[in-house]
Amino acid sequence: MKKNWKYISLIGVFFILLLSSCSNHQEVPKKSKESKIAKEEYKISQEDETLFLLHKSINTKKQYTSDEIILFLEPFSVPTAEAFDVSKYSWMDAYAKKGYDTWAMDFRGFGQSSRPKEMSEPPNQNKPIIHLDDATKDLETVVNWIKSKRNVKKIHLVGWSYGGVVAGNYAISHSNDVNKLVLYGYMHGFTLPMMTEPFDNPLQRGEFNPHAPSYQAVDFDKGMHHWHMMMGEKKIVTNEAMDSVKEVFLRSDPISEKNNGIIRRPMGPLEDLYSIWNNRPLYDASQITSPVLVIYGEDDLFANRDMLSKLTGTKHKKEVVIPDATHWAVYEKNHPILFEQVLNFIEMKEGKE
Repeated sequence: MKKNWKYISLIGVFFILLLSSCSNHQEVPKKSKESKIAKEEYKISQEDETLFLLHKSINTKKQYTSDEIILFLEPFSVPTAEAFDVSKYSWMDAYAKKGYDTWAMDFRGFGQSSRPKEMSEPPNQNKPIIHLDDATKDLETVVNWIKSKRNVKKIHLVGWSYGGVVAGNYAISHSNDVNKLVLYGYMHGFTLPMMTEPFDNPLQRGEFNPHAPSYQAVDFDKGMHHWHMMMGEKKIVTNEAMDSVKEVFLRSDPISEKNNGIIRRPMGPLEDLYSIWNNRPLYDASQITSPVLVIYGEDDLFANRDMLSKLTGTKHKKEVVIPDATHWAVYEKNHPILFEQVLNFIEMKEGKE
């Protein structure tokens, strides 16, 4: 009998080890199926131009509804789709992790999109290039492409600074394509002499300099001058964040490395902003009918402070002011407030059809 019990005990131990081994093997595929953020890059043809589109989403999700698709529109200060994908401050990653289908585009002349031939010539040989109508056409092309790829009728737009100017213009003429509209650090029409005077016609104040170049050539320090000015003595940006933004800034122009860290930016957007900062709006904001969130930092000198009074055409509008934040809040200590407030607006049922 003792031998039999030993035999049974050995068999029992064998089965326990076998089951344990099987259990361990079953866990492996579960780990391999964990959701990871996938990054894709697309080039979209538009007549003689090629538009760059950055995409990030979790790799286990293939279908999205209209409520889950977000397109980010770049600012003039960090002129690249990567402005929304800076290391440790990626707005796209933050939303992709929550199951959203995130996209960011480059207007022509920006980032990795094609550049008009004028940008390969000396800047003083041509007039300012790339204006609001050009950027709006680029946006139309990209929105139609995303709608077709995802088989949806509309998407969310998040426009930062000049990207918001373009988003607002597009929302007026393509209201059926816009789900919700987020205007971050948005500029519509107000007086800002410190930004207009450098571009004044020497012979006629209030008129854009007729001899302005086709594009700007700027390094990072010059490009971020107003960021430092708005921050003042506030310690709201880490050195690591600033370095990461600089890397993205330099990558926005493929020739920056050969050009001593100088990038090219089309001058047309600055001519548009010159009108805005002279209180000459480029369009009537009351014609925007989509649900709108206006959000900006309390220290943002570029942002319009009275937009809700202008947005009379929409039934759903909201304003949020981020404390201790500038025009570049996305890279600052309170960027979680920006991300949270925008997502809350996108997810709220109010304004949905």
